[in-house]
Amino acid sequence: MKILDSDHCVALLRGQLDLEGFAAPDEDLAVTAVSVGELAHGAHKSQRAADNLARLDVLLAALIILPYDERAARQFGLLKAALEQRGERLSDLDLQIASIALAEDAPLVTHNLAHFQRLAALSNLRLEDWL
Repeated sequence: MKILDSDHCVALLRGQLDLEGFAAPDEDLAVTAVSVGELAHGAHKSQRAADNLARLDVLLAALIILPYDERAARQFGLLKAALEQRGERLSDLDLQIASIALAEDAPLVTHNLAHFQRLAALSNLRLEDWL
């Protein structure tokens, strides 16, 4: 399983990303519930909210939606404390997304490598960029 960050979901919705060559046909693709919130927010504030929400529904039907559960919350606490000890910060949403990936032991597919590489240095977070 690989977990798509919001930026890769947006690229899929816009037709800017073809999964061929990146994901095996039998490989599970997932998205976090946190990213679903980010995507729904973007769709609701867009000029074509109804159309974008319908397209989002189609995409989400093809993905596994991973919850922010106790395992992820414990990872979040560990990562946030480690960043604070280094005098660094990261948005709580990005920390939650990374925490879910760590709890699931699955790579996070993101174009936002600058943010997430700091977490990879503190944990076993695996990152991929398909854009």
